[in-house]
Amino acid sequence: MPAARHRAGRTTRHPGTAASTKHLRLEIQAVRAVAIAAVVLYHLFPGVLPGGYVGVDVFFVISGFLITAHIAKPLATGRFSFRVFYARRAWRLLPASLATLLVTVVLTAVFVPRTLWKDFTEQIIASALYVENWALAANSVDYSALASDSSIVQHFWSLSTEEQFYALWPLVLWFCAYLRYRRRRRSGVSLAPAIAIALGAVFVLSLAYSIWFTGVSSAAYFTTTTRAWEFAAGGLLWLGLQRVRIPDALAATMSWAGLAVIAATVLTFDASTPFPGWTALLPITGAALVIAGAMPDARWGPAFLYRLRPVQWLGDVSYSLYLWHWPLLIVMPFVIGLASGVATPLWAKGLVLAIALVLAHFSRRLVELPVIAFSTERMRAPRPRHRGVLVLAVAGMLVVALPAAGMYGSAAREEAAASATVGVTIAADGTLTVPACHGAAAMQDGADCPQVDPDDIAPSPVQAASDDFADQAGAGCQIAGTDTTVKGCEVGDPDGTVRLAVVGDSHASNYVPALQLIAKAHHWSLTTYLHSGCPLTRASIAAACNEWKADTLEKLRQERYDVVFVAAMSRTPWPSGMVRHADDLTPAIRDKAAAGYTSAWEQLQQAGSAVVALRDNPDPSIGGVPDVPSCVEQSGDGADCDFSEAAGLLDDPVAQAARTTPGVRLIDSTAMFCADGTCPAVIGGVVVYRQLQHVTQTYSRSMAPFLEPEVAAAVEAATTG
Repeated sequence: MPAARHRAGRTTRHPGTAASTKHLRLEIQAVRAVAIAAVVLYHLFPGVLPGGYVGVDVFFVISGFLITAHIAKPLATGRFSFRVFYARRAWRLLPASLATLLVTVVLTAVFVPRTLWKDFTEQIIASALYVENWALAANSVDYSALASDSSIVQHFWSLSTEEQFYALWPLVLWFCAYLRYRRRRRSGVSLAPAIAIALGAVFVLSLAYSIWFTGVSSAAYFTTTTRAWEFAAGGLLWLGLQRVRIPDALAATMSWAGLAVIAATVLTFDASTPFPGWTALLPITGAALVIAGAMPDARWGPAFLYRLRPVQWLGDVSYSLYLWHWPLLIVMPFVIGLASGVATPLWAKGLVLAIALVLAHFSRRLVELPVIAFSTERMRAPRPRHRGVLVLAVAGMLVVALPAAGMYGSAAREEAAASATVGVTIAADGTLTVPACHGAAAMQDGADCPQVDPDDIAPSPVQAASDDFADQAGAGCQIAGTDTTVKGCEVGDPDGTVRLAVVGDSHASNYVPALQLIAKAHHWSLTTYLHSGCPLTRASIAAACNEWKADTLEKLRQERYDVVFVAAMSRTPWPSGMVRHADDLTPAIRDKAAAGYTSAWEQLQQAGSAVVALRDNPDPSIGGVPDVPSCVEQSGDGADCDFSEAAGLLDDPVAQAARTTPGVRLIDSTAMFCADGTCPAVIGGVVVYRQLQHVTQTYSRSMAPFLEPEVAAAVEAATTG
């Protein structure tokens, strides 16, 4: 991200030194201003600048350009010092970033719901250690200004990438110098060709990897290996311009062209653009053209824009503005009392921008500049000492990491604590009983249940996020990603003579806690076959899913279960974004999805298994409440987190297929989730949803006594018919 401002110099152009960093202060600051404006406006108003995220790539080129110069010049004269280089980077970058992180810890503790503490503080610790990009990549985070689950320090991914570049780049260039000095005695090879070869190799290999990995994983956005070529591009630019004099007319043309390319990418790229990959070549090229164009003397060139005081000021504060704007944007909804996931109003975003600009100005004046002045004086001392910088850096990281770790531990302990609420029990005669007004019992006809005290809600909002069968009782039973293993988990009575199976994606997993209780009460065997994002359908989804479905279908045919229960998220088989609201599930899409289910189920029927379809539950994420636990934490009793049945309940293709496929039974549990057109977030003192549209294990278990009659009837029909 934006580095500290480098030393100023004259702006006239001379042969052989056209690209000297001394001569590029104004244009470097100007292109920084363009980059930070693009990033901030994208985060605040993504509809205005849908491709503003490319501003980060512009910063990477600038960093590669300047840092290569800072390293290569002293290496060429034999005066490079690793200790001096790392000390300067630490003095210039760490104070402002660690100060921002420390304030972010305080903001999280004061304003952010406890449901988000674990995730936020984990990211803060990763950011303090400058490995945030790898943490986000490991979690397969979707980098988007519209993402509802963004962490408060997600923007530190680019700072982490840059710090990793600063750590490794001197070693690469030093090795080039080492080879040069070894060979110079024999063949007089200069340093420039060795550096060029190294930079070229990094550029080519990293770009090739970036193109490939971008096509297979969203993690490509964050990894250093897919971004290294962007820094190398800046280094190659600096190296090439050392021996080139660009005429003013051509330089002016290049500058305007570069600005036009950056503007085009900012306006035309969006969240659907594969990135970084080959598409990142465009903003990289634009940034390189602007830097190479420098400050042309041509009257029609853009130099007059670069000299504007607001442009230079924005370039000066770009680093601080980048640090501050994102945490303010993420915390603002909590400050003004919006439910988690609800869009921040325009006036609040304007306030975020104003506060961020003020903080950036004072952060620059009170933190960055004084520290830079102090470090510069220290470096110029007759006997400069650098050991203290490392001690201060580690101390600063600990000041941030320790309180964040304390908050993380507090949230983790609460999340792991067992719920004190009594759930469903199995009587000696196999009868399932549930306390009156507990969970789904409160939705039954005639139930007259009092308002539940917020302190008695269970699982608590913090616990709800992890109240998942697949992570607890069924840990390891639900596979994910590209795994194609057909894994059957016995969760009922292993000695049962009636053999049941439940198959599908994570929404089939929603029903397993209830089916498990029913199976144990009746002494039935129940085997799960679960794969995240992969329902049992003949419709094509993804390569790994298609393989798993085919193998699972064959396994089910061989086993010949008495009854196979099937369920799926209503919009699972379709590209992300195609179905976000009930109206988006068009008849054509629904018919195609239903046909895929019917085709798969008919094969099970031919093998002798009865098929029972479970209608999908309502989806609060499309009903306007994407994070129910956090919303409940904020509202207390969850009353502000209810959503409309019309908005959240899709016309489920599974249900349609069940209605049109002979012999298939349909169990519709909508009445346990919604009443009078409203779907509550808390029912009978139980938080219904744990994450997006996934149901808590506690609520699923409370459904068991009320699902049992229909499940038992289906099993009886299959085993006695």
